[in-house]
Amino acid sequence: MFDEDRWMIRQIENRNEDGLKQLIGQYGGLLKSIIQKTLAYLPEYHEECLNDVLLAIWNNIDKYDETKSSFKNWICVIAKYRAINYLKKHQVEIHNISWDEDKHEKSYAHTDNVFEKELWEIELNRLLQPLTDQDKKLFKEYFTSIEDTETIAERNKLTPGALYSRISRGKKKIRDFFDREGGEAHDKRR
Repeated sequence: MFDEDRWMIRQIENRNEDGLKQLIGQYGGLLKSIIQKTLAYLPEYHEECLNDVLLAIWNNIDKYDETKSSFKNWICVIAKYRAINYLKKHQVEIHNISWDEDKHEKSYAHTDNVFEKELWEIELNRLLQPLTDQDKKLFKEYFTSIEDTETIAERNKLTPGALYSRISRGKKKIRDFFDREGGEAHDKRR
């Protein structure tokens, strides 16, 4: 872990706002880009979402575990999940947006990059590797769809509770798999 990250974490744990200022200075652009990409069609919520992300980091800094991921990855995951929650919460607004083709092409052209999409698919498939084919489908649907949970559950002939249970068990499988894989890689280095 970088010394700057350790300092930021310590400052935030001690409720010193200088740590948060350093976080914004060092990672603010990255967090904004994650939010902007996820909420491309809801620009009016970018700032609000960023504030929620910063508040979540501030309130949950004690949950960060450097043995499981880097600080940078941890805050990126928070930003991604908060943005997805905003997307799900405001999905109705997306359907009412008029399409401004010129604006879309100029602002979000990078999201159409075929190579970027291929890399995303490769990484996603690697991440979902420990799951069954049916669970992989559920994960992709749940985390990339803007539909509500009830609709996704109904389409898959599940109750919302059963869907949440499958997602929860799947997350545990993924964590366990990569914990074991990380442990084996660590043992091989010795």
